[in-house]
Amino acid sequence: MYSAYINRMGKFLPGEPINNDEMEEYLGKIASRASRARQRILNSNGIQQRYYAIDKQQQTLYSNSQMAAFAVRDAISQSNLEPGAIDLLACATTLPDLLVPGFASTVSS
Repeated sequence: MYSAYINRMGKFLPGEPINNDEMEEYLGKIASRASRARQRILNSNGIQQRYYAIDKQQQTLYSNSQMAAFAVRDAISQSNLEPGAIDLLACATTLPDLLVPGFASTVSS
């Protein structure tokens, strides 16, 4: 029986943090009007800021696989290892950039 351990975790947050007042500048409005349910939802979820991989024109700044690669680089930078010394990196997403090939094969660190 072999054991496996999580030794490092990496992160990548795209761009600058966006506060709740700026949210619709990035996501857009419905029929040019602010959402009526927005404040109720924000009050219940408690989120104060968020990061978007899009700009105010809803143009993609980073793909999922690019963000995963940045997170991998962050995890590697926390160790004393060279990338070639790593046997396994695991990654997953619920919304891949492409249906085929699988997400992990599109992540290039």
